[in-house]
Amino acid sequence: MKVLFFTASFPPPAAGGSVEYIFNIISNLPPESVEVHTGNAEPDFALEFDRSFPQNIIRHSYIIHVVDGFKASKLDRLREYLLWPASCMISVLMNRPDVIHIGEYNISGLAALAAYKLFKIPYVLYTYAEEITYLGTRPLHNKLFLAVLKNAEAVITVSEYTRDLLTARGADPARIHKILPAVGHQKITNSSSEELELTRGKFGLNGKKVLLTVGRLVERKGHDVLIKALPSIIQSYPTTHYVIVGSGPQENVLKKLVSEMLLDSHVTFTGRLDDKELGNLYEICDIFIMPHRLIVSTMDTEGCPTVFLEAGAHSKPVIGGNAGGVADAILDGKTGYIVDGTDEDALAEKILHLFKHPELMTKMGAAGRQYTSTLTPERNGDAVRRLSEELINNRSCKQNKAI
Repeated sequence: MKVLFFTASFPPPAAGGSVEYIFNIISNLPPESVEVHTGNAEPDFALEFDRSFPQNIIRHSYIIHVVDGFKASKLDRLREYLLWPASCMISVLMNRPDVIHIGEYNISGLAALAAYKLFKIPYVLYTYAEEITYLGTRPLHNKLFLAVLKNAEAVITVSEYTRDLLTARGADPARIHKILPAVGHQKITNSSSEELELTRGKFGLNGKKVLLTVGRLVERKGHDVLIKALPSIIQSYPTTHYVIVGSGPQENVLKKLVSEMLLDSHVTFTGRLDDKELGNLYEICDIFIMPHRLIVSTMDTEGCPTVFLEAGAHSKPVIGGNAGGVADAILDGKTGYIVDGTDEDALAEKILHLFKHPELMTKMGAAGRQYTSTLTPERNGDAVRRLSEELINNRSCKQNKAI
């Protein structure tokens, strides 16, 4: 099996749900069966990463990493739009792959579409959520997306919510394959008590009740709602401390909100962390929370937030907003709670309820660990391998019939 994989969602940096999703799949496909074409956002780290990765990686400076999209200039975008499709087509002509994978909607989809029309090479499109809804507001991109979507031999998506969105956009339901995000082994750390104490000390968490959010600092994640809910929680539990892991365009806005509400001593912004320290914070926290919501102006939302699954794998109860594909990430009332991500009072109520009932927190954490135990990278890699082989076999059958 020879696979060409075009994606902007690939480490380093290992930030963003789609990056984790694609990494877990590609790293569990048969070794040396895939040629990955991706960006080069962090060249020094990429050199070390690529040496140990089981697939061939070709990096292009003009491909913009998904987490850097918000700060890309118009010139950067133009370079990507012009160079990526041409480069992809050259790769197709040189390699003549059995199947092409497009790791998210991106401009390389035009080359995959052309390869399908010209050479009958099947391609697989990966979808998450925000691009499905957001592109509907951009006429040209929407047209391109629909062309790539409707000609894909298979569409991989992350939740029932996104499956429904794709069907509504005209995708053939029989070609849509739901594969839930996996919890990567690198996210499950076995830290010693000494290592956990060091992390507690570093972020001032000794003796604190810790609330944790992990993710890009963007509006849809709902950090602001939890910040606004903090005063009523602190009133009952004064040692409550909110840890925010990640970076993004809303960072200054959120820090200003924290200062205006006089909460600086109760909130810590860590920036991006490596997997080890992030794993330590998952272990240390009492509740994992991300009250995400739909941003109506851009239709931006979550497909299936992997962070809830990661927290569950660490036996932590979780609370999320009732938007997007959350029902596949949180089993409401079992592994945590789903609330209105715009309602700070409802959010505070659930947090206080869990603080008052530690036995319920333990029960939900155990249910989360059991639920996520089956969501492994190996399982997802095997599902994608079998799907790819099926597409290749179908193509061979069609060619034989034509003869």
